[in-house]
Amino acid sequence: MKFIHITDPHLVAPGELLWGNHTTDRMEHCLNDIVGGHSDAAFCVLTGDITDNGSEAAYEWMADRLQSFPIRTFLMLGNHDDRLVFLRHFPGTATDNNGFVQQVFRTDSAIFLFLDTLKNSDVSEGQYCDERHDWLRRQLSEAGDMPVYIFMHHPPFDVGMANMDRIKLEEPELFAETILTGENVQHIFFGHIHRAAFVKWQGISCSSLPGINHQVPLIRERVGSVYSREPAMYGIVRIEDEQMTIHHDAFLDRAPIPGT
Repeated sequence: MKFIHITDPHLVAPGELLWGNHTTDRMEHCLNDIVGGHSDAAFCVLTGDITDNGSEAAYEWMADRLQSFPIRTFLMLGNHDDRLVFLRHFPGTATDNNGFVQQVFRTDSAIFLFLDTLKNSDVSEGQYCDERHDWLRRQLSEAGDMPVYIFMHHPPFDVGMANMDRIKLEEPELFAETILTGENVQHIFFGHIHRAAFVKWQGISCSSLPGINHQVPLIRERVGSVYSREPAMYGIVRIEDEQMTIHHDAFLDRAPIPGT
């Protein structure tokens, strides 16, 4: 199986700039590049911060654009999103019984869980409340020994970046307890930190990738600003038997080297 991982496009209204970039143009390039090279992907997942400020125009653009995108796409929420505005523009999106934007995708070989870590207030840290924990425990129990892959916006652990570690998922110990009720959690895909990173946490491998619009510098003092201009990437994930391979493709910075 092959699928595509995208995160943090931070879309604003078409024609507007965010940190000097046309967000919708960059997202357009990303989607076109995926179709051009990976139209055989089983699905695509966007792990949150679809928009930068929950704007109607940004969600409307995304909804219109996905109508012609041929790969099934699962959209998730981050701290820059607005759950109610999102659901107005994507009314067919699955939610749990409490209205959180989280769902299950089952295949013959694996189960994919898409979590909603958006906190119900204007803050940057993530939250996974009791109702959501109950939902996740139930899904993990029903999965049994099937391989489970989890997608979430906020990481439930530190990544060694003080400004991002302050706004990770709240109560990470409780989240770890819930995750460990699963028999066969294989990997956690996350966003939020705007960097390619690999983490081994609670015995589970975890990975993130750069955002589509802008990045967060690993060492802020080297850049002198909160955000940095570094290559945007999307992830190509292949799961074959007991092996999972992840490639990160810098689709806007791909160019030949003359003479090779």
